[in-house]
Amino acid sequence: MSQRNGPKPPRLPFNPGRRRFLAGMAAATGTLALPGCGNSIAPASTATVLPNPADSGIDHIVQVMMENRSFDHFLGWVPGADGIQGATFKNSVGADVPTFHLAADPDYGYQGCGWEDPAHGYQDGRDHYSGGAMDGFLKTVGDVADKFPVGYYNADDLLFYKGVAERFTVCDRYFHGFLGSTFPNRIYMHSGATDRMQNSFYPPGPTPAPATIATIWDQLIANNISCKNYFSDVPITAFWGEKYTSISASFEQFLADAAAGQLPAVSYFDPNFGGGGAGESPAGVSRDDHPQADVRDGQAYLTHIYNTLRAAPTWDRTLMIVTYDEWGGFFDHVAPDVSPVSAAESALGNDGRLGFRTPCVILGPRARRGHVSHIHFDPNSVINLIRWRFGLDPVGDSPRNQTSNNMVLALDFDNPPNLDAPAFGDLGPDGLGNSAGTPWGSECNSGGGVPPLTPPAPANVHQAEWEGLRRLARTYDLIK
Repeated sequence: MSQRNGPKPPRLPFNPGRRRFLAGMAAATGTLALPGCGNSIAPASTATVLPNPADSGIDHIVQVMMENRSFDHFLGWVPGADGIQGATFKNSVGADVPTFHLAADPDYGYQGCGWEDPAHGYQDGRDHYSGGAMDGFLKTVGDVADKFPVGYYNADDLLFYKGVAERFTVCDRYFHGFLGSTFPNRIYMHSGATDRMQNSFYPPGPTPAPATIATIWDQLIANNISCKNYFSDVPITAFWGEKYTSISASFEQFLADAAAGQLPAVSYFDPNFGGGGAGESPAGVSRDDHPQADVRDGQAYLTHIYNTLRAAPTWDRTLMIVTYDEWGGFFDHVAPDVSPVSAAESALGNDGRLGFRTPCVILGPRARRGHVSHIHFDPNSVINLIRWRFGLDPVGDSPRNQTSNNMVLALDFDNPPNLDAPAFGDLGPDGLGNSAGTPWGSECNSGGGVPPLTPPAPANVHQAEWEGLRRLARTYDLIK
């Protein structure tokens, strides 16, 4: 792969120390090293004083996790970011394939209907990593004519992210927690660790057992801190059976809670997976950015959340964070580190390799404006932010409680909160779709020049995995 590489920025240590540090960090004594505010890839460190968490102006943390996109593929165009959208990769027969603009290519467009869902399993990730060369993204494609994994989108394709890049913060060093597939990575955002290596359940079979791994929800509930996991069609909290039924709520409930000024202190969002995952590849009717969804519909979903938050009476104290579960098989040029894992994870065979960079953005009055953060983050960085703000103990026994940077390091405490919250692009009424208020995408099987598709074996397996989660959710009355 030929490409432009920048020097790797330093990974800042995060050591939350004792509980008094987490609960306090008083302005008189609490200082942490932060990179400078410029967009250089290796900024100089400066000392920034953090406030007492209770005085931080952050009372509502909103975490939205989307699906299956890499940083260069989605945000390589961001000014000042360490991104590339001009590179060349070898395919499985040794031919050079240049990266290309998906939306401008009629064979792919905004959905990629008819093409393979790029490979993104455990071994696929290591094939893509290629010993650190980051050049194997086309080596796992079944059809040599398929170049979907090295396509990209630009600012005008992704109007929500275009607005964020201009007015809020983009993080260009956010790595997902595990170089593997969806389920382990989504569990990472709840637990700071994972209890599985692939999209599996235990025991295998028609009646999966609930997970027992500790989560940030345990800490929040035990400390009477309001929290909810909002979902559109199936909640990830279903992995834990009935344990989190009381905090699992519909997207419609979010709209009502926000309008009433009753947004919880901590909110997680599970997007529309297209009927619990069945509408992802190859159907393309989800709104979670998973191929073959129309990426403009993912932008509309994020805009809907943002518009709801900025109109709510709680906006002045809200922080919205968008991350992705994993890279989805799409190209990126920055090799991920190895980060420590718990003894239980090591026993599973987890080598600690972080996943590839994915999009990560921060919005709210405490977000830096028009800024690119180069600080090294991962899912535990969000958990450590929550712990810092609400004075919580480590989650489980993951060493990343200590080693992952706190996402608070990307925020602006040098200036008063900036309440400006502009609208982003023409994303339709309430960000629900195009100017007619309807989705952009359509089912890939429905026509438009695309032949009817029979889901290949990987798609059938993918849908069966999601059906297992839906069974758990139905068994414990989280969904009907």
